[in-house]
Amino acid sequence: MPPFNSAYSTGVSYTALPDITPDADNDLPVPVRLIDVIGGGDVTFRDGRGSLVAMTGLPAGYIIKCVVTRVVSSTATKLIGYP
Repeated sequence: MPPFNSAYSTGVSYTALPDITPDADNDLPVPVRLIDVIGGGDVTFRDGRGSLVAMTGLPAGYIIKCVVTRVVSSTATKLIGYP
């Protein structure tokens, strides 16, 4: 059986986007597959298929496990993304 291939990394991330700033008009520099929500709050983002997703009341330390291309808005105090 051939190895699994994906447009997105499935292993350990070698880098991070340490301080994601929400931007309703622009994508992240690279899609991320995980976002650590350091300070709790609400996060609205575009997923890997372009759908708008709103997650409310996320606790501090929550991990968004989804390919994210754009963070549209956030009340969380800090977001760290992993490509």
